[in-house]
Amino acid sequence: MHYSYNHHHHHSRRPGQQPDRQRAAILAQVEELKARVRSHADRRDEDFRVGVEIEVCLLDGKGRPVDASPVIDELNRKSKHHSVEHEYGRSQLEFRTEPVSMGEIEALNAQFEDFIEHLARALAKVHGPASTPVFLGANPSPYVFGTAGGVSSSGGQEAMMAMITDKPRYMQLARWQAGMPDIEMDGQKFKALHVATAIQGFHMHLQGRNPGFTAAMFNHILNLIPSVILLGANSRLFAGRVFSLHEPRIFMYDQSEQQNSGFPGIARYLAGVEDYIDYIVSREPVIARDYFELVKERHDDARIRLNTGQYRVETRVMSVQPTPATMMAMIEFFIGYLHRAVHAEERTLRPLAALREERQSVVRSGFNARTHFNVVESAKGQVSAARKGLSDLGIKARFLGILERRIENRNTAGEHVARLWQSRFNGDVEQTLAEVVADVWDKTKNNRPIS
Repeated sequence: MHYSYNHHHHHSRRPGQQPDRQRAAILAQVEELKARVRSHADRRDEDFRVGVEIEVCLLDGKGRPVDASPVIDELNRKSKHHSVEHEYGRSQLEFRTEPVSMGEIEALNAQFEDFIEHLARALAKVHGPASTPVFLGANPSPYVFGTAGGVSSSGGQEAMMAMITDKPRYMQLARWQAGMPDIEMDGQKFKALHVATAIQGFHMHLQGRNPGFTAAMFNHILNLIPSVILLGANSRLFAGRVFSLHEPRIFMYDQSEQQNSGFPGIARYLAGVEDYIDYIVSREPVIARDYFELVKERHDDARIRLNTGQYRVETRVMSVQPTPATMMAMIEFFIGYLHRAVHAEERTLRPLAALREERQSVVRSGFNARTHFNVVESAKGQVSAARKGLSDLGIKARFLGILERRIENRNTAGEHVARLWQSRFNGDVEQTLAEVVADVWDKTKNNRPIS
């Protein structure tokens, strides 16, 4: 597979540097990476070491976004066990874990619970007891776009930037997205540059034993994407209203980058990591100056990361789960399924065009998706395969039953929150928002999964 690298895009130009010079530097780096990949063909790293990144948004007692910076400082000062960083939105933060062996994945559940406890204390100290961290994947606040919802006709560029973290990389991305057209969902319009301030994700990194194994993991992960969206959606409540889509968060992100994100734009499955490298450099850069930055600005559902000493696949399609137990269910799902698919070679790779169609259908319609393939039966079969894979690995499936119950009940956290909103709504958005957020936060604190 070969992709050409179009280097004449105006966003690749940096002050004082010619595009051709930048292109040459990236292509030289690419050749070094490919040589490294070839030299590592016979490596035997540990399979399925797993680490996660969890993005959270912070709201005050009236449902308004609050500044995450002092909370991040408090968390990093109080605990050496957590790595917490800023995200694109001022009200967002990201928690990262260190990678653990697959036999020790239950320890991640304890890490999540510990982090939630520290986060609650830090937020209460900095912003007061009424403030709440929200683990829903999409920010429910009607003020998340700097107004009480939708596009503001006043305020100009400065007001539009008010919700974005004041860091050079984020500001550069915001200026790029400021030129994008407004996006529309259920008749409401939003500014493209605000979308990333309003959505959060749960990213998982899975280590492969060598480049070939990692490429195989990537291919099989693409086959999981429709099921993961189906079972992991949490975010119909977004920007002060419940939207009709099963997963508005993904729909909005795809639109905000004019389809420059989402399901990877590969023409055929990867034969190896070198194919993925060619795919990355075929895309026009936005502000990237090297290969690793090119990967970071590809907001695909899955991407291969080469920026450490190991080979790993990062999954980005999941909404952040409201409870640690549900995050663990997703981790078990991936590890068990991939072990069965890659090692036992039991799972057939489905046509990429069919997966793209199913992804779009599930984003819109969830359990009611209508495609040429039964998405609910597909999810059921994949979860069953994951259970067998965990058993083969000698791992007791403590959390996978959460996903099995979701299939049986045709339910997700997203459906629970939408029903909760509709039953509680009394015309007062702030009051209803506070009640819904409090319900979800209680489940998060007590690790009671929604299934």
